[in-house]
Amino acid sequence: MTLATERWGYSYCSLRLGRVLWRGKGAILLSYRPQACVLPEFEPTQFAMFWVPGIEAIPLAPIYSSKNRIDFLVRLRGSTTRRIVEQPPTKAGIIGPMGRGFAPKAKAILLVGGGTGIASLVPLARWASRNGAQVTLVYGARTDNELAPIEMYLEDLESVKLVVATDDGSKGVKGTAIDALSTINVASFDFIVAAGPPAMICALYRLAGDRGLLDRLYASLETLVRCGMGFCGSCMLPCTSSLLCREGPVFPGSMLDCWAERECEPRQ
Repeated sequence: MTLATERWGYSYCSLRLGRVLWRGKGAILLSYRPQACVLPEFEPTQFAMFWVPGIEAIPLAPIYSSKNRIDFLVRLRGSTTRRIVEQPPTKAGIIGPMGRGFAPKAKAILLVGGGTGIASLVPLARWASRNGAQVTLVYGARTDNELAPIEMYLEDLESVKLVVATDDGSKGVKGTAIDALSTINVASFDFIVAAGPPAMICALYRLAGDRGLLDRLYASLETLVRCGMGFCGSCMLPCTSSLLCREGPVFPGSMLDCWAERECEPRQ
């Protein structure tokens, strides 16, 4: 069973903005086209360093990519993402793919996403569905105007079930993505994959531990990524020698103990 593939052949490609596909509260979905270059092929959960001319490059996972199009979901988190959200760059560039692709062989897979973490899970849902898996994708946000229209990427996939949750109940299940799992038999899945805010991953880590499912849990983590190529060491997973930009971004639950001690608040 192959869970991850190594492919560290980075390439640069210049991009031009094609369309703004969606604007939400503090977020934007952008579609870019390659300019006199070939877009690299991304495997599920791999990411790119997205270069905003005159500012910097930041890590972004494409929510969709093909030979002539690449889409990014960007949420306002700092000065660079603010620039992208408020004034999407007409010209940009990417270096990639970064990290390892995550390709689990499974009959049933549960994906739990929040925030821009959903961008990593949509390509994984597409890949798993097309390789015969039954996929349940749980997508959580605070309110409905923060939910990106990910249905456009899933509408041709009959084996993907989308479950939406909003904190205020404005769409789907009222509560968090973790609350939505109360109606799902989590133990029936071969793999449980999370991508999103640390608090969400912490909650799923505890749930999996309580139910004896840590061996099925995998998490796509977020941390400071500077170079994206493994030179600077800024993205090392706590208490390990593993770099997120090379061995990650997806790590098994068995490697998350030290991460959880640092990121997860003690139970009350």
